[in-house]
Amino acid sequence: MTNSIRISFDPINGPFDEQLRAQGFRLDMDPLQRAYLQRDADEVARLLASHILTESEAGKARQRIFRIIRKQAKPL
Repeated sequence: MTNSIRISFDPINGPFDEQLRAQGFRLDMDPLQRAYLQRDADEVARLLASHILTESEAGKARQRIFRIIRKQAKPL
């Protein structure tokens, strides 16, 4: 069921919690851990925009973050 989750890492699409809720899911994580995960994704975007990370490096980091989201996503 969690294979149908779609997450956009573009800040304009909103935080993970909102994106997941719109798809009928929630993150089964401590609120602090959810905040850290969102912050990590925001930092990847910032480092990419600052040319500190390459697109390839950012993509790998996003894949790791998405694996955590997919693992912790539960139906509402």
